[in-house]
This record gives sequence, C-alpha cells and structure tokens, in this order.
Amino acid sequence: MSCGKRGTTWLGKYDLAAKMERASGKQIMATIYSGIYLKLKSAKTPWEDKLKLARFAWISHQCFLPNKEQVLVDWVSRALTGYYSKKLQFGDEILEGLWIYLDDILHSKKLQKLIEKGKIITLHATIAQIINDRIEEHSSEERLNASPSNLATVLSCCHGILTSPAFALIYSSKWELLVDLLCRLSVLLCSRLKLTEALRSTQLFDVLLLAFDLYLVTQRQQCNRCRVFLQVCSPLLQPFLLLRHLLCSRCWTGEDVAAVRQHLSKEVCQRIQTALQSGLFHTDLLNSYRQELLQDDRWQEKMASSSKDVVAPVETMLSKLTDAGLFGLQLHSAVVAGSVPLLYRLSLESYCREGNHLLCFHIFARFLGTLGFPTPLDHGAGQEPADWNPGLLALDQLLNSILGSDVYNVAVDKIRCGGVQFALYGRVAVMLLSHPRQEAPAWFRCLRTLILLNHSIVEPSLDDLVSSAWVDADISDPRVHRAQESLLCTLFETYTKLRQLPRLFQEVLAIISRPAADELRRPVLWVGLTEKLRECLLELPPGQALDIWDLMLNCLEALIPDLTGNMDAALKALAVSILLNAVLFNMKSLDDKTPVPIITRTQLLMDKTMRAVVTPLFRVVKDPSGKDSSPWSLRAESSVLILRSTWLELDHMLRLNCSNYVSPGGAEAEAWSLGSGLPRECRNDALSRHFLQLLAIQEMKSVMMQPGSRTEAQEMSLRSAAVSVVQSGRDAVKNAGAQAWDGEISSIDDETYAVAHWYLVTSNIALLLPHLPEPEIAHLADVVTANLLLREAAEQDQDSENRVSIPAMCRSLLRSSLLPEMRPLHRGVLLRLMEGVSDLLPDTGFNLPACLLSDDVDASQEADNQQSSVSESLGSQPMSPQRSSLLNIPNVLLVKSPSTHTFSETQLDHLLWVLDLLGGLRLDSLPCYDHLRCFVLLASLVTALKPKPEKANASKCLQALSRSYSLLAVLQTGTSRNVVFKLAHAGDILEKVTAPLFPAGSRLASCAECPAWPEVLDAVQRFLTVSIQAIVERKQSMRLNLEQFIAFLSSAWLSSARSKKWRPATEQLLITALSALSRVVIQAPLQPDKHTGNSLHSLLTQLAGLLGPVLQSHSDRDGRLEQNLTVFGVTALLEIELCLREEEEEGGADREDGSVVHERGSGGTHSLKHADLYQRTCSQVLRRLPSFTDDPESLQKQLEFLRIYSSTSELCSDCDNETGIPSVLSALKALLAAPRVTQQFIHSLEVHLVELLHCFIESCTQQQFYLIVKFIAQGLEVTNLWNGQHQDVVSSLNLTALLLKCPLSGDVEKALWFIAPQIIMALMVLCKEAALDQAKGFRITVLSLETLAILVQQGEGILSNPHHVTLAFNALLCVPLDHLQLDEYGSIFRAIQEVLFAIVQSQTKVLFNAAPTFFKCFNRLVLSVMHKGRQKCVGDKGMAKISEVVLECAHLVERMCTHIASNAEKFAMFSSFAVAEYVNELQKVTLNTDVKRHLTVGIYHLLDLVTESDLRFLNTLLQTGVREVFKELYNDYTHYHKSKKQGEEKYTA
Repeated sequence: MSCGKRGTTWLGKYDLAAKMERASGKQIMATIYSGIYLKLKSAKTPWEDKLKLARFAWISHQCFLPNKEQVLVDWVSRALTGYYSKKLQFGDEILEGLWIYLDDILHSKKLQKLIEKGKIITLHATIAQIINDRIEEHSSEERLNASPSNLATVLSCCHGILTSPAFALIYSSKWELLVDLLCRLSVLLCSRLKLTEALRSTQLFDVLLLAFDLYLVTQRQQCNRCRVFLQVCSPLLQPFLLLRHLLCSRCWTGEDVAAVRQHLSKEVCQRIQTALQSGLFHTDLLNSYRQELLQDDRWQEKMASSSKDVVAPVETMLSKLTDAGLFGLQLHSAVVAGSVPLLYRLSLESYCREGNHLLCFHIFARFLGTLGFPTPLDHGAGQEPADWNPGLLALDQLLNSILGSDVYNVAVDKIRCGGVQFALYGRVAVMLLSHPRQEAPAWFRCLRTLILLNHSIVEPSLDDLVSSAWVDADISDPRVHRAQESLLCTLFETYTKLRQLPRLFQEVLAIISRPAADELRRPVLWVGLTEKLRECLLELPPGQALDIWDLMLNCLEALIPDLTGNMDAALKALAVSILLNAVLFNMKSLDDKTPVPIITRTQLLMDKTMRAVVTPLFRVVKDPSGKDSSPWSLRAESSVLILRSTWLELDHMLRLNCSNYVSPGGAEAEAWSLGSGLPRECRNDALSRHFLQLLAIQEMKSVMMQPGSRTEAQEMSLRSAAVSVVQSGRDAVKNAGAQAWDGEISSIDDETYAVAHWYLVTSNIALLLPHLPEPEIAHLADVVTANLLLREAAEQDQDSENRVSIPAMCRSLLRSSLLPEMRPLHRGVLLRLMEGVSDLLPDTGFNLPACLLSDDVDASQEADNQQSSVSESLGSQPMSPQRSSLLNIPNVLLVKSPSTHTFSETQLDHLLWVLDLLGGLRLDSLPCYDHLRCFVLLASLVTALKPKPEKANASKCLQALSRSYSLLAVLQTGTSRNVVFKLAHAGDILEKVTAPLFPAGSRLASCAECPAWPEVLDAVQRFLTVSIQAIVERKQSMRLNLEQFIAFLSSAWLSSARSKKWRPATEQLLITALSALSRVVIQAPLQPDKHTGNSLHSLLTQLAGLLGPVLQSHSDRDGRLEQNLTVFGVTALLEIELCLREEEEEGGADREDGSVVHERGSGGTHSLKHADLYQRTCSQVLRRLPSFTDDPESLQKQLEFLRIYSSTSELCSDCDNETGIPSVLSALKALLAAPRVTQQFIHSLEVHLVELLHCFIESCTQQQFYLIVKFIAQGLEVTNLWNGQHQDVVSSLNLTALLLKCPLSGDVEKALWFIAPQIIMALMVLCKEAALDQAKGFRITVLSLETLAILVQQGEGILSNPHHVTLAFNALLCVPLDHLQLDEYGSIFRAIQEVLFAIVQSQTKVLFNAAPTFFKCFNRLVLSVMHKGRQKCVGDKGMAKISEVVLECAHLVERMCTHIASNAEKFAMFSSFAVAEYVNELQKVTLNTDVKRHLTVGIYHLLDLVTESDLRFLNTLLQTGVREVFKELYNDYTHYHKSKKQGEEKYTA
C-alpha cells in the first residue's frame, strides 16, 4: 500500500485506520507493518504525520510490528536525540509533541504490564542526558518563565523514568548522569524558590524526591567512598546547602501548595541531610579526617598504603563553602552560617565515639574559621562581618553541639592534649567580649554555653562579661532579655556551685564603681534574676552570704566621701543600695540553730551598716548643700531611705527568728532618730516617696507591737502615719490606669510609682484601715471600684507575666476572704457598685429612697447589725428622716404594675460586669442596712429589665436576670436575711420579685429557646427555695404568706390558661416556682395551728391542685420544656400526693417529728390522681437516662425521681414492662455501661445510686431480690468478655459494688452473703481473663479488684472460710504489674493495696493461715515499686523527676508495712522473708531518693518483727553482696529507727 499524495494524511479522521482494522489476512498485516515502518523512516513524510502514525501505532491493537513497543521507543528517542544534536530540524510544536508522546509511553499502563510480564524494553542513555540538559536550560534566570509546559512535560518524562525500575537503569547504571540530574534539579528548585511567586505545583518536589531516593540507593552500593565524597563535594554540596537554606528560610504563604508547606519541603531537607552524612562523613572516611586533622604518623602510614582515601576532606569541603559562586554574594554568609552547624552535627553523629573527641574538636575549629569572625587581635573595622547575626547563630549551634556531645572533657584536654580546646574556647570568648553584640540573643547564648563548658574559659574576662552582658547592657527586646537572663542565671548557678559567688559580686561592684556611661543605666536586678539570686543565696554557706554583705558595705564606704555634688557617685550608691537590699532580703535568715560565730558576725555587720554607711550617708543628705533638689541629692536621699528601711526590717526579722540575736547597742534608736531629719513627703523622687511610705508602715508596726495599751500620742502617730501613706500616692493612683510593675524596687519610677504605692497599700490594708478616717477610706473604695470596672485591664493582665497592675490587685482584693472582714472598705465598694447599677435604672415608676444609696448613715445604726435591734429601732425610737425613708420601702416593694426599661447592649454589658463584681463581694455577710439596700436595688433591677426581640439583646438581658436572681439568693442565705421581712410582708416580697416575669409571658416566649433561659429558671428556683425556707423558719404568718404567693401563682396560671396563645415561658416559671415551694413545704417541720387547722395539709392541697394542671397541660401540649425542669416538677407533685395520702391514712393525726418520711405508699384506697403522668415521665427518664452522662446535676434529679417513683408500689411493680423494677434496673445498667461514663462520674453519683438500689431492696420480696441479684450476676460471667461485651461487665461490676454498699439486713443480707463465694470466684476469673488483653481489660481489672475489696471489707465476721480469702489472693496474683502506663499502674496498684488492706483490717481470723500468700502478693507490690522507682528512669528523656504516681505507691507500701507491724503475732514468722526479698532487689537497682525513703521506713517496721534467730537466718541465707546491703540497712535501722522506738517505749505507759 502506498502513501498516496502528500496532502493525504495517514490518520486524517482515522479513515484509513478504520479500513485497516476491518481488513484481515497476512497481506494487509504485512502492508500495515511495511507502511508504518517505512513512513516513520522516510524523510519525505511530514513530522506531523509521523507523530500521528506513531500515536496510532501505539494505541491500536490491529497494528502488528515485531517488538513494536521497543521500535516506537527507539524512534522517539532517535527523533529527540537528532533534534538536540542538530541532525534533525522541526518546529516547537513537533518537539513538544515528541516529548508528550514519550511521556505518554512512559506513563502508559500497557507498557507497565508488559514490563511486569518480563518483556525487556530499553531506553537510550542519551535521553537521560537530554533531560538533564533541558532542566539546566530552565534553571537559568532567562528561562525561568519560558515555556513552562515544555518543562512540565520534561519533568513528567523524568518522573516516568525514575518510577520505572527498567528505565531508571539509564541513571543508576551511569552514576554521573544521576548526580548531574540531582544537581540540576536542585538548582532548578533553588531558582524557583528565589522568586516571589507562590509554589502552586508539587511536580518538581516529587521528581526531586524520586531522584534522591534513587541516588541514596545507588550511593550505598558504591564501593569507592572517595569517589562518592568527591561527587558530593564537587557538584552537589553547594546546590544542596543552598536549597536547604532557601527551604528553611522561606516565608510560606497560603498561596503555596499545602503539601509543599507541610511535608514535601521537610522531606527534601531530610534527604539532603541523609545524602550529606553518608557521602561526606562515612565511616570509611574516618582515616582521611584523622590524617588531615590529627597529623598522626600511624594514620599517615595507613594513608600511604591506601589509594582510596580522600586527601584533605575538610579542606575540600571548606573550599566549596567559601566559594560564593552558586550562593551569590547576598546569600553567601547566610548559607554558610546555616550550613556549618548542620555539617558539624552530621560529623558528630558519624564520628563522635570514644577516642574521637579530639578529632571532632578539630573539625569544629576548621568550621569555625568559615564564619568570618575577627580574631581577638584584630580591632579594625574592616575585619568585622557586616552582619553578626548569622555567624552568632551558627556559633551558638556549634557550641551547643559540643556541649551536648561531650566533645570537651576538661581533664583529658588539660592532661593529654595540652589544653588545645581550652585555648580555642578562650579565644572565642575573648572575641565575643571584644566585639559585644547585645542586640543579638545568640551572643548571650554563646557565652552561656562557654560557661557551661568550663567557667574558667570566661574567668580571665569576667569583668568584661559582667560589664557587657549585665551591668552596662541596655536591652529592651524581650527575646534578647530572656537570653540575657538565662546567661546570668547560669552564671549565678555556676559560681554558687563553685562557692565563688562573692568573687562574682566583687566584679559586679567593681563594674558599678566605674564611671557610669550615662544616667539611664538599667537596673542591676529584675524579677527573674532576683528569683535566681534567692535560690543561690539559700544554697550558699552563711559565711559567704555575709562576705557579699561586707563587700557591698565596703563599696558604699568608699563612695560616701565623694558623694556631695557628684551625680555619678550618687548613682553608684543607689545601685549598690538596691543590690544590698535584694541580697539581705533573699539570704538565709538566722534562727536558733545558727552557729554562734555567724550570729556574732551578723551583729557586727548590722552595726557596721548603721555606723559606717547609713549614718554617714544621712549626714551627707542632711547637709545644707544637699537640701536643694539637685539630682545627686535625690539619688543620695533614695539610697539612705532604702538602707534605713532595709536595716529596720532586717533587724526586726532577726529579733523575731533568732533569740540569740541582739540588736547592736543604740543602733535601733539611732535608726528611728534618723527619720526626724527627713520630711514625711519627699520632694520629687518616686523611689524616695515609696520608701518613706514603707518607713511609715514600719513605724506603725513598731508602735503596735509594743506591749500594753497605747497612749493618745501613739494613736495620733498611727493615724498620721496611715494617712500619710494613703495620701502620698492619691493623685498618682487616679491616673495610673493599667500600668504594670514587675515588683522590683529598682524599677520604681514616675510611671510605676502609682502601682508600687498601691501594692504597698493593699499588702498592708489590714494594718492601715483601722487608723484611716472616712475620707481616706472613701478614696480607697473609689480606687478599687474604678479599677474593678476596667474590663480592658482584665484582658491585658492575662498576657502580663510576673507583673502586677492596680486593676489586677483590686480584683485580687475582691476575691480575698479578708475583704468582708474589713467592713468600711467592703461597704464603700458595695455602695459604689450599687450606684453603678442604680444609674442604669429608669427614673419612671420606681424611685429608690435616698437613704438606700447615701453613704452617711449614722454610725450607731451601722454597727447595730443584729436583726432584733433593727426591729427595736424601727418600732420604739423617734423617726429620723432616714428611718422614715426606710419605712417607705414597703411601698416600693408593693408596686403592682412595675415599669420596665429596655437597655442597650452596651448598658447590658456594663450591667453584667457590675453584677459579676457584686457577686464577688460575699453578699451573705452584709449588715442589715446594706443587706436591705442591696435587696431593694436588685428587686428594682429585675423589675426594670425588659428584653428586646433581638436574640443578642435578649440573651444578655436573660443573663442579667439570672445573675440578679442569683445575687438575691445569696442575700437570702445571709445572716441578715430576715431584715427584709421586717419591713414588708413575705408574700408581698415574693410577689414583687417574681411578678415582672409573668405579665411579660408573651414577650419571653421567644426566650425559651435561648441558652440563657435555663440559667434564669435555676436562679429563680434557688432564690425561691432560700426565701421560702426563711419564711418557714421565721414561723410568723407563714401560712398566710405562702397562701398569698400560691394565689398569685394561681392567678398567673389562670391568666395564661385563658389566653388563646400558649406561653411556654409562663408554664416553665410556674413549674419552677411551684416545685421549689412544694419541696420546701414538704421538708419543713410544720406544726398544726389550733385556729387554722393543719397548715401542711392545706398548703399541699393547694399546691397539688395548681401544680398538677400545669404539668398536665404541658404534657397534653407536648411542650418543649427542659427535661430537668419536667422531672423536678413531677417529682415535687409525686411527693405532694404521697404526703397527702399518708396524712389521710393517718386520719389527720399530729406528727411528732414534724417531717415527712419518704416511704413507699401502701397502695390502699387512695389512688394517685396523676399516675399516668408519673408513668409517662418515668418512661421518658428511663429512655433518656444514658444520655445524661455529661450533666451530673441533671442525672441526680433523674435518680431522685426514680427513687421516689420506685418506692410507690402501685407505680413501680414487676408486672409493668415499661416502668417496673426490671426496666429501672436495665436503664441503670445501660447508664453505667455508657462509653463516656468514667469512674469519677460514678463516684460523684454514688450516694444517689446506693439510695436507689436500697429503695429497691427494701421494698422487694425475697424472690424479687433473687431476680435482682441474678440480673446483676449475669453480667459477671466471663462469657461476656469472650463475646466482646466489655461494657456490660463494667456496668455489672459497678452495680455489684453499689449493691454491697447498701445497708442490708434480715433474709436479704443472708441471701447476698450466701452467694458471696460465687461472686469472689467470678471476680477472680474476670481478673485472669482481663489480664490476657490489658488494653481492653484494664478497667475491668481495676473494678474487679475494687469490688473485691468492698466485698472483703463488708464481709467482716461473715467470710469465715479461709478458702474464700485464698480466692481473693489468687485474683491478686494473676493481675499483671509490668508493661503498664504510669496512670494504669497507679490505679491497679491502689486497687491491689485496698484488697490487702481490707484483708488485714477485716479478716484477722483467717489471716494467720493465709499469711504466706499475703506476703507473696505484698512482695509483688514492693518489687514493682522498686522497678518503677529506679534512679535510671529519672534520667531518661522526658522525665525530669520521679512520677508522683510512683511516690504515692511507695507511700502506700510504707503504710502497709505499718499495718503489718501492728499485727505482729500473725506476721512475725514471715517478715524476715519480706526483708530478704527487698534486700535482694535493692542490690540490683539504684532507687530514687524519695522512693527509697518511703520503702526504707516501711522495711524498718518489718525489721521490728525480726528476731535474733531471724537475723542469723538472714545472714546465713543471703549471698555475699546482698549480705553487705542488708548489714548497711540493719545498721541504719538500729541507728535511726530502733533507738527512737526504744526511747518512745521507755515513756509509754
């Protein structure tokens, strides 16, 4: 077949293809073969036709060619090779088509299937070179944005080659091509990362990771490591390091592909590290590094005999690092700084073994030279790097690697290496201190690491370190400040351990004594540093702390002569004074155990402080030349005030703590006399004003501690001092706002003075308040209230650590339990907060009496807070205007048509905040008048609140209502709750407070769906409960008041019932009010009234007649009531009916106890009116009971209803399938089997669950009890575990434990203990089966052991068969204690210990025969604690200290040993074996100190039972090493425990 004319395409519309597919026979097949082959080879065939023909040949099943796939692969390979070798020419479209064609072939499933079947298809190696060249073309800046589709196709072809092992051979067989590919892919990716464009494709990363995987596999197969090293160093090292730097430093954005951001970039960095470590630091290259760096003759001989070793590998790497060719000048220093720590870490991971530490150091030394730091002798500016930060970061990482890998050993370096490492580190320290960079955190971290390596490294330059990094450092950046603090804390710790802290302070004082650079020198100490100083001073010997004190005194003595007119000297004196204050207040105090020489020296230093420093300094300040307001005199005045205050406080503390300390003669009187020369109010300096206040407070303390009654002059002095303290910061506090202070006196300035002043006032408020006049107290109350109302300050305080502010201190004062005790301040804050609420109330319809918000109530009235005195003052004395106003309050409370007001959201937010503050004021402790004010205000508030239709406003309004009613409830639980009922009828008050909610039923209809509405109902319920309880307890017109309130509720119900529109909110309020009223009335001890008959019966009848229809209406309308509210109301109604039926059955006889006993009704002729409602409610409760696992309070209400329901025989019986006893038990079991129910949750409900079960058992027959026990026992069968029903077993175990806790008697008790052995056997089988699957069986094991402990404990005197106790021991022995998490181990350990403790306490009769088994179980616990408490566990990664669980278990072992020792007659024979077990294990492990302390004390109690024959037996039985451990233990026992015990027995009767 010929091809015809040129214009006829072979595959145009596939006409010819269709004919060929329909043809058959050998001739056509030969024709197809010859035609395709000739056309592909023919130079006359257009390339478009060739490409179409090749595509057809690949996809067509009718085209038969010998080895067709290989022919087509070869054709496209030759075509691409010819084009790029300039032998063939065609357009870009054809070129792109060829690449696409090759890509389709490489990714076709057809080809993959053929290769899997074993067909051999090869690819020309020239394709690999072509791909590499194309990638390189696109790496240039000119081609980055050119023909991206072509690059994508090339990368796709590369991807297809690398994913196919058959084609990947063209790279793996010729390793240079693979190295070249990896290099060019890395360069290409670097070029893309340098651009600002987002990375929107993962193709390049995928191909690069495939190339890495193939390269790493091929690299491991290479035998010549020298070749690998050179390949990595020459073409790959720079691209790898540049790529890693760009990936690590790139700021990823949301436009970048998520896969690249999250894991692909990290995988590339990980592959780079792997390739570098295996290529540059292989184990076979160790000799080369030794020969280059150590210059060892032995290694040189080996190198001469081996030609495969690399010559100068470090130099080769460094030459590539120092070459800025690929990196570029801008990135060179950053790339090198980021790469050197990586390379050094990889070298440490490969070579840091025993004997190679010196080699690792030399590698560090060579890498250090690449960072561009100047040598210590170079001081020229040209020697310094332009940017220190990258180099310092690299140096920080290098030094940390050295520290973490223990490269530097001080002794080895000094003895064997001549101190070569010490010398280099010393030069590094000199370089750092010669070129300080306080703006870089890494600079401080480098110095810290050098100190950790060896403090002697920085010792020669300690003065420069103290100056540059501490005293003269001006730092404001928080990150740098944290690094500086870490350095100085390490410096403190190091010199404290070396006992050279005075040496450090000597340098500090020398630096302070130098001329100051400026007046703005930062404080020497701050919070973190002061805390570390406190820790170090407490660890120091007392003599060294006194040395530091003496050094500072000498420094001050030297400064005082030059102080006059010298600002620099004044600044130095102030700095040393502040430092001395910190040292004296944080050093260890004297006590009665302090050696006499220390006490004597302390007295001498106290005398020296006063005579040589404070007094001369005071004379300088008092000198006429220092009375001006010059800066130096202000600083000197601050210094003398600090020192004087410090001396007085320290002297007072020493006299209190140490009886042997005596104040230096006349020094105290001299200290107080110095104050006469200074004014109360200082001139300008904030620090001086602060210490003047502190001195005033010290003066007050001194006066108040004097024995005897105080004189009038002393009282005047106290008042004057208190007023001066408060007034000195009065103006500053008003404008302080949320300014924060760190608590250091060195940071007190004009900005922080107000906070420091307020801190001083609040910390001494209990001392100041009794001596303050009313204006000053009002000022304190104003400040507290104003700062409490700053909500923004509360949010800011959450971010400030270790800093205090005035609002934060005010909130702390509000939460303090002392505030209610400080009545004047408490009342002032209360009145101001009440004013904040009253300002929001409308002026129409309700006006508070003026006396309720005024602050000028007579003092005699205020002191008279007893309820009786209020009544007398209102009834017998002449009426003052204020009292007349108080009598008008009932008129306010009797308003029948209260006006409402709509608040904006801003007003509601403010109102909620003020109500929260009021809640923190402990309103239950208010005196009568304040109680009355607050009650009336809150009553007016609930009257005025009106929610808007908007959901947000309605929600906030409901929250305000909820908090208002909660505060009213708190008020009515207080001591002054009856004062309200003395001014108005109780029924009127209840109606007044609840009336605003009912007329607005339609308005609140939309509020029923609001989340805040249940909170309102709960608050109303609490308020009504406490108020009605108060009415009942008063016993004054109780029935009239309650009937009035019931009538009000009835009218509200009738109004709602007559309305055509259903009001669910009104029903909810009625149910809440009636339920609360019913519960209180039922539980109240009421007596019959001779005039009105039985008050209880009348009230209950009215309540039942009202509550029943309300609940029935809800049930009929299927309202959307809260389940809790429904159950609460139905429970109350059921109690009412049971109570009424009981009274009717008793014939109206008087009850002597005056209380209602909840018992099951007899089910006589008086049937329950709402039985159907109770049964429907019970059905709903049982159905929804397992869903209340997140709400314990709601669940308690459900269980309470079930308890009362189950006590009624006509409601709960065996015949009822839905609500009978079996149904209740099933629901209870389902609740306990819920997956989200935890043991803590069950323990919180234990009382209610036990009461419910007890109610069942008390009311059931013996046959019914048998069914209950059978129902529970079925869940204890081991077949449930085999069937995977673990939760059923858990619920049955919980039910068994609850059943055992029920108080049983009679036949029921006998029946239960009759099957107790079967329960013990079932528990043992469960323990054994649960041990096979610890993951699922852990909870079952713990519950089985807890149930077993309860069973043994309750069976005291009943379980008399030793076999039963033996079964319990078998259960304990099968429980595993190994391979458990700490929390699991602790739970199982406690459970086993409880069983053993129950046996010791309750089964003393059978314990003697079971003692060996008991000790076997006990020894398992001891050995497991020793295993968990080994000292080596503490050093493991992630464990900073021994776990609290292990310590608790060790303490339990100690307690058990004490119980064993108390039963000497039973355990004396076996205690020696327990001691032997302990000593044997102790010889194998090293215990943690705390664990060993507990165990040792316990073993001492066991040794009390060991006799002389037992000691001889132990010394004979124990092996040699163990015997030595026992002798040491017994010697300690004799010395510490036995002698003490004998001493106690000597004086024991």
